[in-house]
Amino acid sequence: MNRKLIAAGSALALVIAAYAGGSFYAGVRLQTETERAVEMLNSHLSRKWSDQVQISQSNYTRGVFSSEATYILSFPSSKDPSIRPEIIFTNEIQHGPLPAKELLRGHFAPLMASMRTVLQPNPYTQAAFGASGGQSFIEGQTTINMQGVSTLRWTARPLDYTQEATRSKFGGASLEATIGADFSSTRGTLNISSLNISNGKSSVDVQNASIQTNTRIGAFDLNIGSSDASIDRLTIARLDKPTLSVEKLKGQLLLNEKGSLLDGQVSYELGSIKLNQKDWGKINLAAFYDQLDGTALISLIDLNNILLTRSLTNPPEADLVTTADLKQFWLSVQSLLKSNPRFRIDPIIWTTPEGISRFTLNTEFEPVNAPANGMGFAKNPLTTMTATLEVSRPMVSSLISQSLQNNGTSAAQAKIQTDKEIKGMLELAAHLKIGKMNGENFVSTLAFEKDVFKAGGHVVPMDALKTFIASSIPAAWMMEETTTTQDRPDETTEIKHLEPSALATILTAADFNFEETRDEQGDPLLKVSPGNSGAAKIDISFIGCGTDTTCEDVLLRATYSPDKPVALKVANDWNIRNRWARAYVNDKNEAVIEMDINAYGGIGHDALEAMVNTFFKIVGDFSKELKTAH
Repeated sequence: MNRKLIAAGSALALVIAAYAGGSFYAGVRLQTETERAVEMLNSHLSRKWSDQVQISQSNYTRGVFSSEATYILSFPSSKDPSIRPEIIFTNEIQHGPLPAKELLRGHFAPLMASMRTVLQPNPYTQAAFGASGGQSFIEGQTTINMQGVSTLRWTARPLDYTQEATRSKFGGASLEATIGADFSSTRGTLNISSLNISNGKSSVDVQNASIQTNTRIGAFDLNIGSSDASIDRLTIARLDKPTLSVEKLKGQLLLNEKGSLLDGQVSYELGSIKLNQKDWGKINLAAFYDQLDGTALISLIDLNNILLTRSLTNPPEADLVTTADLKQFWLSVQSLLKSNPRFRIDPIIWTTPEGISRFTLNTEFEPVNAPANGMGFAKNPLTTMTATLEVSRPMVSSLISQSLQNNGTSAAQAKIQTDKEIKGMLELAAHLKIGKMNGENFVSTLAFEKDVFKAGGHVVPMDALKTFIASSIPAAWMMEETTTTQDRPDETTEIKHLEPSALATILTAADFNFEETRDEQGDPLLKVSPGNSGAAKIDISFIGCGTDTTCEDVLLRATYSPDKPVALKVANDWNIRNRWARAYVNDKNEAVIEMDINAYGGIGHDALEAMVNTFFKIVGDFSKELKTAH
């Protein structure tokens, strides 16, 4: 008997030791994976929000069976000195392989961890805690399996609080999602029951909003797959404007990836549109895009994120768009055209009780050269365009009449003015052969090819088309605006040969420190201080100059520290996703990023400046890739 008891006790001790060892190992692995996830998340946030949002781990206490971790979500760009904008949350973690809480719930599958997430009170979140009775505004339960896949079930409590004359009423929210290892995929649903924000002068009210996503991270760090959003009712009210109400608002984004090109579609449905309770019908839209260059598209998305962040962190009167932003925009659009993109609207349908109007469009584009200053296009990039427009006369008549009456015109006067405007538009359309009436509908077929525009098969001079468009906008929909324009210098002089002074001017304007010297071949060389770019050194080499002070080629090279080994896969993956610069690992195991600039045939100063700015942005982006890879 004693032997049996000893054997049973030994077996039990062995099981407990094995469980404790497995739990401790899971805790060690989880801490390592968590630290890596924080780095990856910060890299992702910096690309999307230009270093305006950061997350940091302030504490991690690891035990055998459980651990506790504290994280801080901060907003470094905030300019409010009175309060430190940060959100603190804590993870109460139970290690795998069989966390006790999950066993009690009847879940017997092996897990790396089960964790509960709650917010911690601080001055920044004090109002939210006060409105929720001192409880955490957000509470979440997350499980992570042995493959690193996370399952989330989070909730947000209802809130009702006032801050600086603005009242926020939040009806609560729930999130259920599955996130792949290393954030490789996301599948889930976020439901928001209601949200109302008002300050006495204006208000925004949202009822029953939902976001669904089923995506994976593609080669360009974009969400490949489908994302859907819906709102039962959206109401925007202002004292000095009509109240806008939209019901049954739905939207869907589909994105596919084929090598270096992207395609997909966007669709929207506005089930009911009302202004001051007057029905403006419903709208359906479906748009399709194809042959989009991934590198150029992500450049435009990054620029959009920068401008959005700038608008959130600057006063309304600040100039948000700089000359460098405009140059970057046109450089990216010009690159986008190199893959001959296509765009199609099929269709836009506007339906009211009085009638239905629809519009379809099919376009194709081709690459074009940039003008000397790099801004705009040297010629029209549109190669072909076909479109069909069908407009219901009763529908347009009712909408124009409603607009006039909203502006104070009597119903009788509105009808007279509406009939007059529609008659004028139809007469002009008939004169220019833009379209014709088919029953109660005005129909026009439009086509553009080889710089020739046709309507209904008839060639229409572009000036005549512009006249028709200008004359077709109802007076009731026009708003008088006073605009002022400022003349900006147009640096159109082409640079035929590159020289250090041209690059030095650009570097000085961008506040880069540099040293001018010569390489072993006697060619000019600019050694640029890397600053906070993440590179160990940055060189700008002028190629094949010899004794001449001017050159046609310049090589921009950034070299990174070899402190940690760099996998060739990092460089190869980068080269697949990016066309502006090439990456490789040299014989010293140093990661290198290079970009060429060629002035053969001439290059505008603005274009040169935009390319240099692009290179330094790439240097920072590649540095983040290297950091994430470790």
